Amino acid sequence: MVRLNMRHLLASSIVVAAICATGLGAQSAAPVAVISLEPYQDNPDFLTVRASVNGHERTFAFDSGEGVSMISPDLAQAIGCKPWGQVTGFRMNGERIDTPHCDDITFDAAGQHFTAPSVIVFDFMKFFKPGQPRLDGSLGFDLFAARAITFKFSAGSIVVESPASLASRVANGTEVPIRIVRDAEGLALTVDVGVPTPDGTAWMELDSGGGNSIIIGKHVASLFKMDPESKAMQQVSFTLAGKIPVTAPARVMDHMIMDGNINVPFLKNWDVTLDFASGRAWVAPAEHTMH
Repeated sequence: MVRLNMRHLLASSIVVAAICATGLGAQSAAPVAVISLEPYQDNPDFLTVRASVNGHERTFAFDSGEGVSMISPDLAQAIGCKPWGQVTGFRMNGERIDTPHCDDITFDAAGQHFTAPSVIVFDFMKFFKPGQPRLDGSLGFDLFAARAITFKFSAGSIVVESPASLASRVANGTEVPIRIVRDAEGLALTVDVGVPTPDGTAWMELDSGGGNSIIIGKHVASLFKMDPESKAMQQVSFTLAGKIPVTAPARVMDHMIMDGNINVPFLKNWDVTLDFASGRAWVAPAEHTMH
């Protein structure tokens, strides 16, 4: 004779219901897409991304400090664009760069479409030694304007967030002050992070292509207890949002057009969630899971 233990049955029902609810919650909190980033020539600090433009699949660098995304002259020709006009930008040391542009360029990645109103056209490979694997440009945050993403440098991915997945990031992250910077007549999109100093808030660009040492402008170096006249590698320490410690090798740059550059040493340790629509950001300890 089979006898039902109502207490066990009730407990089992509760467990099943909890599992179902958890599954539905996890499903509803799924992001829109996850874009994979790959090391360039096994260099984990130089990330690349595969994307298709008008059916032409190419490999690009990914650089959060790019400002305006870039394609090569060869790719521009392949997609039928005749570069025209001029976009003017400045490197962090103040060097002026003038380049022609192509307009309304859509990049397809991870099943999603990302459209830039304009991209600059420049031969990125001029910066590389002959014979190195080809890159057909460099992509930046401008492709994600009005979206929310999480930049997971150490894990090698960009998560395009849904409203539910963004809410989960926000709940588990620490908000940090940022400014959305739209240089180049509003085409560029970069992010400056607010860094407290004894005299006020310094604003430093979040730049995954900025190298392996944080860069501090000479004009604020003394506020970070650095020697503004020294060209040698130094050490810098500061705290973001009152609780995010940053200690890393650092160097001083003359004529810097921003207060500083926060790059690989920070991004290796922190995932950064950016809601470009609201102009807000959160950080959480990095998931070190480079695929």
